[in-house]
Amino acid sequence: MKSQFSIFKQSEGLTLIELIVVISIIGLLSGILFLGKINEERKLALGRSAFVLTQDLREMQEMAMGIGEVDCNGSFTSSFGAHFNSSWKDYYILFADCNDNENWDGGDLDNLIRKVNLERGVEISGLKPTSSFSIVFEPPDPITYINQKDWGEVAEITLQLDTGASKKVKINSAGKIEIE
Repeated sequence: MKSQFSIFKQSEGLTLIELIVVISIIGLLSGILFLGKINEERKLALGRSAFVLTQDLREMQEMAMGIGEVDCNGSFTSSFGAHFNSSWKDYYILFADCNDNENWDGGDLDNLIRKVNLERGVEISGLKPTSSFSIVFEPPDPITYINQKDWGEVAEITLQLDTGASKKVKINSAGKIEIE
């Protein structure tokens, strides 16, 4: 016999409409979180690329200060640098300045240390002072040459995502490197 005053009522379960609503809400929240994660990963890639560029410039600076030497077809050089070109959207190069002209000349005139590829989705979108320039560090202080000038120049490399987010890496002729 069933009592009218029973504490336990029999559950009829969830209806199909209630179940669809709950699954839709969970799916919507998951989608929002997933899209946010992708955007944040891209921003992190931009930040990492700017940090790597800064570290590479400091590495070349330290190699010149430590008077590291690279064999240049029988002669040695202690000048090191980085070269940027507006047609190279996703990489830049680090080099040893074998002919000591404070510029990347390529071929047999300078030694390529390495080509640095930017992270996926990150591009070099702007270069100043010109569309193609070298930053060279010459020992012992080191002296910083930007576009073959050792005073009064500031180099600015803009890294950008296709969403418009960007970071700028600046270096002045005193050798100060910063990320904006």
